[in-house]
Parts: sequence; C-alpha cells; structure tokens
Amino acid sequence: MSAVLRNIEVRGSTMGSRKEFADMVRFVKEKKMKPVVSRSVHGLDVEKIDTLFEDMKSASQFGKLVVTLGQGKASKL
Repeated sequence: MSAVLRNIEVRGSTMGSRKEFADMVRFVKEKKMKPVVSRSVHGLDVEKIDTLFEDMKSASQFGKLVVTLGQGKASKL
C-alpha cells in the first residue's frame, strides 16, 4: 500500500523460468538463428542513442535497435 500512496508505478514482465531460458538459448544456438537488427549505434554518444529512442517512439524500426560498446562500428542494416 505504501507504493500506492507514494504514487509509484511498477511495470514488470515475466519471461519464463531459468529452464525455459536455457531451452530457448539452446534452440537458438542449434538453429543458428540471428536477430533482425533494424539499426545500431556505436559508443555512448547520447544524441545517437536518443535517435534509437525516437525510432521506438515512432515505431519506425523492424527488428532490434542496438547500442554497441567496445570494439566494432555502428551500421545501418
């Protein structure tokens, strides 16, 4: 009740059990599945990352929006 009185909003999602997750990982590996990547940016450039959030807000992407840290380059797919 204290969360309600403080007007706290909680959102959650159940993604299955650890076993179900392990089964999914094994299935993806066996089938050599690759996610569809709509667009990615490299590094912690906040302005570039914000463009990914704009894509989500406008629902203009088809696939994953990715922030890559470390080595590698951003690409548009």
